[in-house]
Amino acid sequence: MDVYGRITKPFWDDRPVAIVGGGPSLVGFDFERLRGGAHVLAIKSLIDTMPWADACFGQGMWLDRLENLQSRIYWALPQDQMAGAPHAKNITFLRRLDGQDVSENPSEVYGGGTSGFGAMQICIHKRAKRVVLFGFDYDGAYDNGSPDKHAQKKRAQSEANWKVWAAHFGVYVPHLNRLGISVVNACPTSSIACFQKVTLDDGVEMLR
Repeated sequence: MDVYGRITKPFWDDRPVAIVGGGPSLVGFDFERLRGGAHVLAIKSLIDTMPWADACFGQGMWLDRLENLQSRIYWALPQDQMAGAPHAKNITFLRRLDGQDVSENPSEVYGGGTSGFGAMQICIHKRAKRVVLFGFDYDGAYDNGSPDKHAQKKRAQSEANWKVWAAHFGVYVPHLNRLGISVVNACPTSSIACFQKVTLDDGVEMLR
């Protein structure tokens, strides 16, 4: 029996999509500003801050938390980590592939080193047309003020690692262009160089 599912409708081509990560640019941010008017995809523990989000995405061994979440969950795991995965109607497991590539198969994603990278493929599978990234700093400056507890644990990673992970997003550009998907990053200081950068306030306005 295949333990993996696939992403299906409802699709997100009717409204903009906000992907919300745990970068320090969101410290003190009022997340209610993202509520209403746009689809919202929360990454990992950001779903605790935004339980009203359309869905939560993550990858890796976080299975003990998933059983307690009531939101729609999309979670990417390789086959060898599926043992003990919880079975619940609100959880869709996707096959996580190694490497930095882009899958258009709605049952799988490439990991790319971070859940932020994988979350972009969720938007492709959901047929989004406009995406705004929030908290995608990727500069290694994750501290105790970060709204994402998982990101706090990653703060010990070197700045060089974050630069490498940021560069991985470049593989998305030809796919996004071909599919007609626009992506902007609402963090002007982000290390991700391949997307247009706007201010946090401008990013919020783009969701209206």
